[in-house]
Amino acid sequence: MRLLFISTLIGAVGVFFTGCAHVQQTSPPVVVAENAVAQENKPLIGETPQVFKASDTKALEKNIVVRGIKLKVKDFDFPITINSKVEQWIDYFCYGSGRVYFSRYLERSEFFIPYILPLLKQNGMPEDLVYLAMIESGFNNFARSRAKAVGPWQFISATGKRYGLMVNWWVDERRDIHKSTLAAVEYLRDLYSIFQRWELAAAAYNAGEAKVARAVRRFGTKDFWTISKHRFLRPETRDYVPKIIAAAIIAKNRELFGFPNVAHKPGVDEAVAGDGEVVKLVRTDKPEEKLKEELADIEGIDELEKSDDIREEPGNAGAKPAVTLTAAYVAEQETPETKAQGTAATKQAKPVPTPHVTKTGEVGGEELVEFELQSPADLLKIARAAGLSYLTVKSLNPELIRWCTPPMMGAYKIKLPASTRERFMETYNHEAFPREVRFMTYKVRRGDTLQRIAGRFGIKVDPIVDLNGVSSRMPLRNGINVVLPMPSDRSRSVASLEIRDPPERRRYRRGRNKGTRSHLKISYEEREAVRAKQRPGT
Repeated sequence: MRLLFISTLIGAVGVFFTGCAHVQQTSPPVVVAENAVAQENKPLIGETPQVFKASDTKALEKNIVVRGIKLKVKDFDFPITINSKVEQWIDYFCYGSGRVYFSRYLERSEFFIPYILPLLKQNGMPEDLVYLAMIESGFNNFARSRAKAVGPWQFISATGKRYGLMVNWWVDERRDIHKSTLAAVEYLRDLYSIFQRWELAAAAYNAGEAKVARAVRRFGTKDFWTISKHRFLRPETRDYVPKIIAAAIIAKNRELFGFPNVAHKPGVDEAVAGDGEVVKLVRTDKPEEKLKEELADIEGIDELEKSDDIREEPGNAGAKPAVTLTAAYVAEQETPETKAQGTAATKQAKPVPTPHVTKTGEVGGEELVEFELQSPADLLKIARAAGLSYLTVKSLNPELIRWCTPPMMGAYKIKLPASTRERFMETYNHEAFPREVRFMTYKVRRGDTLQRIAGRFGIKVDPIVDLNGVSSRMPLRNGINVVLPMPSDRSRSVASLEIRDPPERRRYRRGRNKGTRSHLKISYEEREAVRAKQRPGT
């Protein structure tokens, strides 16, 4: 009798909770295939989701219904699984607070996707991996995560360097859409070779291959959805693949989900940089005027620049920077006559493909042209020769962090609007144009070290070590000159040229060690007084 009562009670509780789940989820069916009965919207655990593999051609013949919406575009080369987790993120992106952000991602995708897709296709990768970048950064090359991952593909520094990206004090190629996409292709290819499943490869891109490999060994399966039922992976990783699938479904059927399918074109005085961002072309013959205005806002700069210990040092003594051709363009344009005369005879530069080509093939805004310069090259002098503002040149080349191109490289490629080609070539190649980059030098005082000098100017030790070719621990003799990664022009030495490094932010974990805060501490007397009141008989 008692056993019967317990079993009846358990059944009643089960019915109660099942009813609650259905009450909370009153949305249309999950997936309806052709001539099939609509399924109930059940939780992820225990449900039988509809799975469409990349190689499944029958999926194109079926009617896929998501939240009561029949999809028009059903061709995916990334494995598509429709379940409650995917629908949860579709609701968030379409009807929740994430709609504002996703609308912005779709606007940027008009410039990014036509640029990234050919790179994925040329390397034999699923083209729908472009939505992995959408989820990672929202197609924002300046995106930076809490883990210090940077760029549209959100590489951390170590992984970026492992796949050939240059990340140092001068340049961060994780922001370069072309180079970072090629690095992401190689990384995803390696992950797929390890797990042989694109869902696991995407999860490993987020959590790391070691974490996902441990999950596969622990649960004895390579099915992502089975692993995601457990709490071994972080919620961010468990939601990562559903986000990618939701983004792909919405982006390919945006009108069905209430998003306008309008091609955004930049204006006449705008261009789309290599990162997909629309850049306003500010044309000026005096780009340094804006820098002088910002100079007045910096406190303590007068004392720093008037120091007698500061001198100037040519950054490329004996070199004559000039605009040259890229190797690919020279090979295409080379003739017997020009081959004999050399590449310097041709005053041309290579037009490069940019992300401002829309899906319909229309080109909006100005085309960008790539110039190969001898490095280091001052961006302010480049702006002056091209008739643009300094910030415009910086925006068109987002991978450049500082005021000049990396000094340790022999040549560097700069992207500028095509309309500035003739003026820039003529001005920058002129013998009288001051192309030479001069670095500031500091006269060492007694007790100075490289760390102390770097701290005084608000920079890191690494660029000083690279410029001087010395060890960071080398003792400095009194009176010697140390080259600093700053321009010798005193009106620009610290002004708005991204020279000073921002202070590192300390990360605090919320909810931990709250009792150690002074305003939350309780004295011994107060604690004993409360305990005395709680004792019986007092």
